[in-house]
Amino acid sequence: MAMQRIAEVLAHPRWPWVAALLGVLLASPALGAGLQLDDHLHRFVVGLHARGEGLGPWWDLYVAAEGDPALTHARMDLGFAPWWTVPDLRVRFFRPLSAATHYVEYALWPDAPGLMHAHGLAWYAALVLSVGALLRRWLGPTWVAGLATLLFAIDDAHATPVSWIAQRNALCSATLTVLALWAHDRARREGWRPGGWLGPGLLALALLAGEASVAVLGYLGAHALWLEPARREGEPAGARVARGLRALGPYAAVVAGWSLLYVTLGYGARGSGIYLDPMGEPGAFLVALPDRAAALALGQWAWPGADAWAGRSAWAVRGGALLVGLGLVLGAIPRLRWDRGLCVAMAGAGLALVPAATAVPDDRLLLLVGVGGSAAVAAVVGVALGEGAERGPRAARGLAGALALPLLAVHLVVAPVSLWRHAGGLGDRLERPQRAAVASLPDDPALAAQTLVIVNAPPSFLSSTLWLWRWGSDRALPRRLAVLGSTFGPVVVQRLDAHTLQLQPVGGYFGDPFTALARGRAHPFAVGDAVVLSEWSVEIIGVARGRPTVVRVRFDRPLGSPELRWVAWRGDRFAPFALPPVGGTLALPGSATAPPG
Repeated sequence: MAMQRIAEVLAHPRWPWVAALLGVLLASPALGAGLQLDDHLHRFVVGLHARGEGLGPWWDLYVAAEGDPALTHARMDLGFAPWWTVPDLRVRFFRPLSAATHYVEYALWPDAPGLMHAHGLAWYAALVLSVGALLRRWLGPTWVAGLATLLFAIDDAHATPVSWIAQRNALCSATLTVLALWAHDRARREGWRPGGWLGPGLLALALLAGEASVAVLGYLGAHALWLEPARREGEPAGARVARGLRALGPYAAVVAGWSLLYVTLGYGARGSGIYLDPMGEPGAFLVALPDRAAALALGQWAWPGADAWAGRSAWAVRGGALLVGLGLVLGAIPRLRWDRGLCVAMAGAGLALVPAATAVPDDRLLLLVGVGGSAAVAAVVGVALGEGAERGPRAARGLAGALALPLLAVHLVVAPVSLWRHAGGLGDRLERPQRAAVASLPDDPALAAQTLVIVNAPPSFLSSTLWLWRWGSDRALPRRLAVLGSTFGPVVVQRLDAHTLQLQPVGGYFGDPFTALARGRAHPFAVGDAVVLSEWSVEIIGVARGRPTVVRVRFDRPLGSPELRWVAWRGDRFAPFALPPVGGTLALPGSATAPPG
């Protein structure tokens, strides 16, 4: 009787509203998260455009590097970018719709990040409602669709998009993508004429909000395969599918036009270890795809998050993802044999892993994977409880019964607690350590006439944060910043002469994910590589697996010049660094601070 009552509640037409409210309540700690990481850069760029000083068009808010070697070199010379940056590094995303939401906010309430987060929560509520409406169409107005909507709403993988203002593009693009799928389904199965133009139009808006919307192609292809209705009794499946694929022409035209515009205007990623552009670096993307997709799959359906799986053994992660995927498919077989909407949801979720793998695995990439992913979990639970299970083999029902309890434990118990815990933002994991590091740097008037030399920094420290957090304040900024190296391990420092240091990082530089934005594995160093800046230069003397193991740094002025201010990372802060005498050597210990996250 209790189960029947729960089923009635989950199947109620207004249940998506309840799920959306619950999701927003669990994510409400985001209201106090404030500005974080890229938010400071966005605020800085918006301010430049407001004063007419912006470097590019206003919609280039999601740009970290333009791919211009001259501009990159100028940033390296200033110290805004590290010397190991790939000269033609490009991290440039075309998201004018999402950018516009930030410009409006910084114009109306620039000093009220709580209102910005409230705006993001409104998008999240709209996303949950859209997912609920779509799943009720695909899975029917059943309690399984209601459970899937609930699982999506309370998924802790969504904590970063709802708590990070700069990540709102994911919420905007996902909401518009799901609405496009809803319009397409209604147009194809009910003959709703507005859906014929509304679906492609919503997809165009979704792509202008974020590149992740290309995941729609997997769901649309699956829809043509399983949900395209037959026009007459006994129509061959091949004719039905062919007609469904032809109906995708407007969507293909939208994606093709967007892709052409994207490439022509110079958007995309190149040289970065975090982002891999399938159009710009197809080889590197295909090499990374299996491991990234496997980590993302485990982040969606297992525990812990995708970023935790990304650092594990490649074969263990691939094997774990294969087992989880097979378990879900086999456990859902009794429904998959007759529920075509579930086939679309699960196939679409699997295909959505491919565009999500264009970035280093992280839960923030799983919004569109989670649309079908939540349906897969709900379907297995449904089979375990006998919902539509009579048509499947007994072994599949037994497997679903074995999987249901751990799936519910992860997605119905652990997930909402984790969502509440992490919706407070990235402060504890990422921003707070960086703020503490910047605060420990020198802050006196003499710094304005000096080059601040950081002998070794933890990889979690980004040199750009010094400029972003002190710019426009009463805190001192150096004339230039020179970060000689970045590693959590020990570094042996030798003074070769009055102008030259030789650095030997134990284990090599840049073997961690934190320095990957500036240089990916597809751009290894070689012995003899050199970077020449206006006041100092770097030469690579030793290399192992593409990572520098011996680096020689030479300054134009003597190392002891008062125009150079020396610091190094000591345990959990920057501290003054005393140069060894000429010919002398000293060892900097490894960081006592564990990598954040």
